[in-house]
Amino acid sequence: MANVHHITGSYTIPAKSTEVFTFWWPSPYLHFTNAKAVYFDVSINPEFDSEHAVITPLVEVKRERTFFFEVENDAATFNNTMLLFTLQNDNDFPVTFLAAHVVID
Repeated sequence: MANVHHITGSYTIPAKSTEVFTFWWPSPYLHFTNAKAVYFDVSINPEFDSEHAVITPLVEVKRERTFFFEVENDAATFNNTMLLFTLQNDNDFPVTFLAAHVVID
């Protein structure tokens, strides 16, 4: 039977701003080297709150993927995928969104 590992983080982008968010998988404390499937998703749908009746959706300006290596994992054995995600918030207030990691092994 497969094991499913799920990690979700909440992030906030300031009002009227464009920012680059950096996400990576796997995190430094969870290495799934035998995983059969690894998925990473960033939801840019804002989390609605009781304070703002109307929230304009966040805009994905740019998405870049790259790799990085750590001391524990050199280029010959393992690498980590990094996502640089540029988002724009056109609202007059900060907006919170979610990023989720899912690994099936």
